Amino acid sequence: MTRRLVVALLVFTTVVLLLSVVPLGVATSSRDRSDYAASTRALAGSLATLAEDSFDDSRKPLEQQRLSTAAGPGASAEVLDLTGRTRVRTGSPLVFPASLVSAAKNGDATSVSTQDYVVAAAPVVADGVVRGVVIASRPDEAVESRVTRLWLALGAVAAVTLLLSVAIAVGAAQWVARPLRRLQTTALRWSDGSLHERADPTGGPPEIRATASALNVMAARLDTLVHGSRAVVADVSHQLRTPLAAMRLRLELVRADVAAEGRASGADDDLGFALGELERLSRLVDGLLLVARAESAQSRPQPVDVCDVVRERRQAWQPVAEERGVALTVDAVEPKVIASATPGQLEQVLDNLRDNSLEAMPSGGRIDVKISRDRDTVSVAVCDDGPGMSDEQQQAAFHRFVTGSSSGTGLGLAVVHRLVTADGGTVHLDSAVGVGTTVVVQLPVAR
Repeated sequence: MTRRLVVALLVFTTVVLLLSVVPLGVATSSRDRSDYAASTRALAGSLATLAEDSFDDSRKPLEQQRLSTAAGPGASAEVLDLTGRTRVRTGSPLVFPASLVSAAKNGDATSVSTQDYVVAAAPVVADGVVRGVVIASRPDEAVESRVTRLWLALGAVAAVTLLLSVAIAVGAAQWVARPLRRLQTTALRWSDGSLHERADPTGGPPEIRATASALNVMAARLDTLVHGSRAVVADVSHQLRTPLAAMRLRLELVRADVAAEGRASGADDDLGFALGELERLSRLVDGLLLVARAESAQSRPQPVDVCDVVRERRQAWQPVAEERGVALTVDAVEPKVIASATPGQLEQVLDNLRDNSLEAMPSGGRIDVKISRDRDTVSVAVCDDGPGMSDEQQQAAFHRFVTGSSSGTGLGLAVVHRLVTADGGTVHLDSAVGVGTTVVVQLPVAR
């Protein structure tokens, strides 16, 4: 925004200066040169009046000293008769066009500008008749020096004006941008879950202060709603775990009593089905509690060695995988890959992904974890050769309570998405029915 405002104000100021300063300079320069030419013609006219008597044979000829004194310092003058013969001269020899003399013989006082000089011609009139011509020449150094100083002064004014425009534009942009940057920082903290943060409503233009105040009200209401819903889910989940455990224990005792007394197998089947549903309900409650904890977790990314985390979680899941006949492998392009992630959250992500794969895969399957990186991103791909997912299932995979397994809760991928995005990463899924599923987690490279 600062650059755009500076460029816009500079363009506007430059156009204004071009439309005002340049015409002013041209007009003033032209006027100074015109005045100097007029004064040179006036000098030629006064010398012509002085030379009138010298064309009368009864009078003495015009003396060079007198002509020099009348012309003044730095000027040159020459008196010509009608044949073009020089009667008297003072100063350096003059170079002038013949048209200048012709115009003077016709009774017109004219002037021309030659290289470094202004030359004027005036007729010498005696008894109403043109008797000769006076040529006067003066150097134009003085007027050109004035013109140069004028353009330098105008250029200095234009430069100062442009610098002031830049200063004003930068100041105005900073006045607007500084509170916007603070507001952006606060909004990013809100996106990380820190809804208790508040924007500063005291700086910047009135519109930005009003926006900051409105956003603070919104954040306060969101904080109340979000934390209230999270607290309800967490409390309900936590409170349900105890009665569910008690119910499971009682059902197992009843089942043991039924088996000991040798009752009908139908009752045992009913108890087994009830225990299975109770187990599923317990997993659902645990999943809700995990989601509530994930949503309330604060994102504090730090440098984390992804290879170490992946290998450690492979060792933790190895006994479970061996029991189910599933092979776990790790493929890393480098021995050490550092990503920016909140400590402990990458472990939860890997655990949820492996758990989903193990639940869906038959015995003899394979789960590969591949680690790669480019300049800005670390990628962790969890690949299995399980039954895969349809297009409809993939579109809703990260939604809560959406699962393709009768024993699943549909919360694992939702937790993964929340934890990864909280650290500024992304997660996407690629699956095909009968081929397998690949979940790719991308995290920023640690700087």
